[in-house]
Amino acid sequence: MFRRLVLVCFVSCLLTGYAYAQTLSVDKFANQLLFNIFTPQPDPSIQDFLKTYIPALYEKKKKEGIWVNNSAKTGQGYQEILSFVFTKHPFFKPSFTSGKIEFFCVRNGDPKNTLITNCKLWFEFNTQLEAEMAFSSLIDTFMPISSDKKFGSVSGAQKAEFTDVRETTGFGKIRIRLTADNLDHRTFKVLVETDNDL
Repeated sequence: MFRRLVLVCFVSCLLTGYAYAQTLSVDKFANQLLFNIFTPQPDPSIQDFLKTYIPALYEKKKKEGIWVNNSAKTGQGYQEILSFVFTKHPFFKPSFTSGKIEFFCVRNGDPKNTLITNCKLWFEFNTQLEAEMAFSSLIDTFMPISSDKKFGSVSGAQKAEFTDVRETTGFGKIRIRLTADNLDHRTFKVLVETDNDL
């Protein structure tokens, strides 16, 4: 009887995970990792930051399912990096010390004319084990929802790349890196980028 109960629980967990993977996509999970800033409803924890520093992202408009940035041309203005630092994440559950999203911008005077050219998501860890567990958790989530995958290492850093060729309007490419901190080799980082070499 006990073995049957354990088997039923195990199968139920498998089916729940499978159903979750079926409703999730690379674009949807990438947006969740980025606090849903490129969707009509950014997570409440980042809304004040967006209102203050990147109103172009906060006041975005949706057109045909994609985010439209109504800012000026990239050749004008000056470049800057804005960072949103956090200690809790609404969608990422593995333990981490701190995290940040870096927004690479071209500002054209008025903050509403800020063009976001790139963004990177960082998680920092005090131990290698915590970093490896978080890295594995991300890989486990992206594996079933991507159409192409590539794994490797570069200069001692582990790298995983995922692509969803079915995704034509959002984030279809993701790169995840696990590395030791450049300045303090006792701490570790996981970097999530919205592009890759696939």
